[in-house]
Amino acid sequence: MAAVKSPLWVVTGAASGIGAAVTRAVCATGTRVLALDVDDAGGKQLASQTGAVFQHCDVGDPEDWGAVVRTLDTLGEPTHVHLNAGIQIAPPSAPLAEYQLEAMTLERYRRMMSVNVDGIVFGLKALLPLLQERAAVVVTASLAGITPYSVDPLYSMSKHAVVGLVRSLGPTLAQRDIRINAICPGGIDTAIIPEAQRTEDAVFMSPENIAAEVMHLMTVEETGKSWAKVSQDKPVFIVRAPGDRS
Repeated sequence: MAAVKSPLWVVTGAASGIGAAVTRAVCATGTRVLALDVDDAGGKQLASQTGAVFQHCDVGDPEDWGAVVRTLDTLGEPTHVHLNAGIQIAPPSAPLAEYQLEAMTLERYRRMMSVNVDGIVFGLKALLPLLQERAAVVVTASLAGITPYSVDPLYSMSKHAVVGLVRSLGPTLAQRDIRINAICPGGIDTAIIPEAQRTEDAVFMSPENIAAEVMHLMTVEETGKSWAKVSQDKPVFIVRAPGDRS
């Protein structure tokens, strides 16, 4: 009889926000997690609290992904991958005017694309060869990846790219019995929310609520889908691309 594989999650952007909530929830079930982030202090604290293995990883750096693969040579092949790291075009303290296209700086643009797009591409490039049948991947996109988001058009562009990649990879990965889906939540109470949007009327979902949805999406049979999450009280639902009838 074949040995049962021990589940192993890989989570990016794990030191805070959704990534930290997912890491905590998964570790609470006794499942192993390799938590990746550039925030070494936050990542080490999370590891000490949860039992996760923390490793520094700039998701936009292929060499850091090479180091992750070497770590997995010891830990074993991942069964669940949550590519979650993401930032907006300006820091949270910036006025909303700095989130607009005309205010963009090259440095901020390059960094955002490195995290939001390269981080997914390089992560998939590194990890997909390690995945076996029935593995699952969930990518954190955004409601801004399937609808307009005038507050930060470049962030919206990056998330549309992520959604397009997930949708397009679905059929190919299905041939290996690997599922990939994108979760596309609205506003979540994380550190990347512009402070100017934190008004009395603003309502944000909790990272823990999104973590529960991520764990659910790891179990679904659908693949290559974009799952919208519009409020904390409503479950995720599929927003299909034109021509997607599967």
